Amino acid sequence: MVDDGRIALSPAVELSYLTRDEQAELWDLIGQEDATPSLSQSLRMKQLSREAKLTPEVLYAILTEEKPNQKEQIRIKTESLRKYFPRNYSAQQMEREIIKLLEARYRAKDRGER
Repeated sequence: MVDDGRIALSPAVELSYLTRDEQAELWDLIGQEDATPSLSQSLRMKQLSREAKLTPEVLYAILTEEKPNQKEQIRIKTESLRKYFPRNYSAQQMEREIIKLLEARYRAKDRGER
């Protein structure tokens, strides 16, 4: 199963299928951008390499994509918010209500500055 490409082991294994030139270009980009490819990015690079479509520009575009785990997040424990909402509210419902309140505050502040 590993040999026919159905199991992805790690980004490094997937990147080993790139040509030497593609690997060299990627290595340079990793140093310049201080970024490493995720498994999904490595799989795409491998596929594009097989199709002879992995240009330096494509490598750069893939490597510099924002990864979901790199997005800045704010986390608030549900327990600290629970007292402000009905007991049956889900985390998603609380989030929606908080966003509504912030939007209303922003609009009110925006009107006050004009």
